[in-house]
Amino acid sequence: MTKPVLIQAKNSSSIDRLTSFVPDSFAITWEMNGDFKLSLTTWNDGSPAYANLSVENTIKYDGSEYVIKQATPDYSQGIETLSISATHVYSEVGQIYQRKVKKGDANYTPTDILEYFFKDNKLGFSYNVIGNFSKQKITDLGNCSAKDALSKILELWSDCVIYPVGRVIKVYTRDNFFKNYGHRIDYLNSASEINFEYDSTDIVNQVRAVGPTFEKTVTTGDSSKLSGATTAVNGDWGPAIRYAAKLMGVKISDANVNKIKDLIQHESGGSETVVNNSDSNAAAGHPSKGLVQFIQSTFNAYMVKPYTNILKGFHQLLAFFNNSNWETDMKLGGWGPTGSRRRDSIIHEKTTVAGTGAKKVIADAKKYLGVPYVWGGHNKSNPRAGMDCSGFVSQVYYDFGINIPAYTVSMEKYGHTVSTPQIGDMLFYGAHGSSHHVALALDSKTMIYEPQPGQSCRMEPISYYPPSWIARNDDMAKIVADNNDSGNNDDNSGEDATTSTTTTENYFEPFIVQDDESIKKWGLHPGGDVSSDTIKNKDEMKKWVLTQLKPDPTLSIKATADNNDPVTPGDIIRLEIRPKQFVSNMGVVGYEYHPFSKTSRTSITLNQTAKTILDYEKSRNKNIQTTKNSSISQATDNSSGQETWTDEEVNQFGSGL
Repeated sequence: MTKPVLIQAKNSSSIDRLTSFVPDSFAITWEMNGDFKLSLTTWNDGSPAYANLSVENTIKYDGSEYVIKQATPDYSQGIETLSISATHVYSEVGQIYQRKVKKGDANYTPTDILEYFFKDNKLGFSYNVIGNFSKQKITDLGNCSAKDALSKILELWSDCVIYPVGRVIKVYTRDNFFKNYGHRIDYLNSASEINFEYDSTDIVNQVRAVGPTFEKTVTTGDSSKLSGATTAVNGDWGPAIRYAAKLMGVKISDANVNKIKDLIQHESGGSETVVNNSDSNAAAGHPSKGLVQFIQSTFNAYMVKPYTNILKGFHQLLAFFNNSNWETDMKLGGWGPTGSRRRDSIIHEKTTVAGTGAKKVIADAKKYLGVPYVWGGHNKSNPRAGMDCSGFVSQVYYDFGINIPAYTVSMEKYGHTVSTPQIGDMLFYGAHGSSHHVALALDSKTMIYEPQPGQSCRMEPISYYPPSWIARNDDMAKIVADNNDSGNNDDNSGEDATTSTTTTENYFEPFIVQDDESIKKWGLHPGGDVSSDTIKNKDEMKKWVLTQLKPDPTLSIKATADNNDPVTPGDIIRLEIRPKQFVSNMGVVGYEYHPFSKTSRTSITLNQTAKTILDYEKSRNKNIQTTKNSSISQATDNSSGQETWTDEEVNQFGSGL
């Protein structure tokens, strides 16, 4: 007995049964990780159910809900009909929007993502994860709909299957989705038609594997790398005193410079290496040393790294100014620091560090890491919805009030050619006037860009993809050169003056991964880069990338059953085509089901797997050999009066089958 078709208006508890529809028109279609729809054609019988067949109302059938998205009326010969197309209610998860954002990079499982989006939702949706999933890195999770979240799950775990049961969103590993229930399709016995479509268009058997990167900071800093005086100039320690005070954020008067010079003369006579072995400190086992005669323990308490050599006068001057009471403690004879330690590092010299402008440009560009590539995407009001390469560069410029087009060729004229990139420069790929890709420089060695469809904004060394040429926009260059850090060189603000160089390093160099058997069989079919932001081991990366290749042609098989019985998604069915000697176990990945029709038959789409390809090739080769043997037999039959064929002629004939 067929189940009833029920109609419910939005925001109403009333449910009416629909009876006025064409049985053959009622169809349910499902495609794995794709469409899940119901369609039908009905006529106006004046019933409440017909009256409620309008968009956003619900059709309920066999435990599932479908939301009407298209309702197309037709009037002919006095009869009013309505064609209905409805999607499974799980597509309504787009109405769940998570406006909060978990900032930064973090590793998540599908369960983590679903919990973040579906917890306490008002639409009655829940979820269930079946199988074990490894964690994947996501940048800035949130600020999108639950539907976007499901798409992200499919992107990151390409082997997973999302299948809704009512309002329960089930996420399976492939192994947990496909199950063998003992069903069989036998051509000419239980199936009237089998369609094979063999397609080599999407073969990919060689790619480049690109792993994650990390930022490496190398810090250097000793007196030889500083730009001011660090020793006595013609016997005068005054310039070094002023320079040390500047690096320690101390404002010093001429009078105090002279007092310190007098202190130096009194304590050491200007010698950086003198050791006093005759006073009470020496008798206690810790003699005073150097320019202003620190004892080692006191020097250790006030020194600033990496300026830690007690026998270098400039290092002692830095420690001297690191005493909060330096001015009152300064006296001839028996001086010693009594104040607190002021700093752990010296102040960056303004002539050697990037200003706030450069830092702001870098930070602004990095905030788009993880934004998906969308061809033509450059919505300035909602950039996180997706951007393409030129849209991304245009967006960063726009964030600083610089308007340039979001098209590579058009943006070329907004910069002049330079030989070495700096922060904010545009890296073009392709000749002038015909560029086809663009990235943004984060420094002379690192770029940030939107790669290609299916990938997201990321950083990489420029050496991975050297640009064809580099363009500098003068307005952006002014922003990058802006050096208006708060304060000035003479106050207590600033940064560690040791020179810090940050570069983007890779855990392993990009390398080629290929399927040798596929190349031998089908020829070389290279594809784009396959990248991971989480796999840091080269061998693990190779193992994973091999699973992402498409080494064989796709084999799409659609079977038309001899009945209109329902099928189970993921059911592994034994398919037999005896005339072609083909036998293979294949999973149901789609169907079209007509529960009310007496003439339409259920159409089943079966999956393509490596084993299916082998089974197909095996049966095909058997049939070729059978035909070839038959041809040889006929060709060598002299009773017809024809001459016997040569082996060469037989092989040539056979190869054409």
